[in-house]
Amino acid sequence: MFPILDPARPRHLGIVIADVSGKGISAAILMAFVRPVMRSALDRSGDPVAALELTNRILVDERRTGLFVTVLAGVLSLDTGVLTFANAGHEMPLLVPGDGSPPRWIEGGGPLVGMFGRLNLTAETLTIHPGDRLLLYTDGIADAASADGARFGSDRFARLAGGTSDEAAQETTTAIIDSVLAFQGAGEPADDLALLVLRRLPEGG
Repeated sequence: MFPILDPARPRHLGIVIADVSGKGISAAILMAFVRPVMRSALDRSGDPVAALELTNRILVDERRTGLFVTVLAGVLSLDTGVLTFANAGHEMPLLVPGDGSPPRWIEGGGPLVGMFGRLNLTAETLTIHPGDRLLLYTDGIADAASADGARFGSDRFARLAGGTSDEAAQETTTAIIDSVLAFQGAGEPADDLALLVLRRLPEGG
């Protein structure tokens, strides 16, 4: 997350979570290339769709590697709680309402970055109300496996997230990551784990 440095958009926060399709040194190098490009594009435009299209075009034209990147990028208004975002092949965000209603997946998305010449994404909007929290994550969480091969899974993840609705964002993050690691036990990690929790404080909180 980073502040959008544009006087026309005061108190707006840029949000990006991404994951490379491969592993190893090549994947790490690709992510190191994509990260500053994506940040600069979102900071300059304040438009998640435009930022993803620019990043995709640069990747397709200059970094043909056979690897692709899933990216969810957004701009959050800290005053209204409105998140404008676009999803290029990344995991669906999970919204945990502050009113105690069940968690729900936020659908929508398009091709991975670096796969095609154009992404043709559509901007989505979501209001994070007081008390709500939005969870952004990589597939290493749902794909985590126990020693006997059982999968952590999206349903378990959603139930766990829903049970932390009264906790601070950092406590939610710690509880979920600790649960995934405990589930894995001595099992081989399926992938890296990344989790970002956005929580809008309740009124008067």
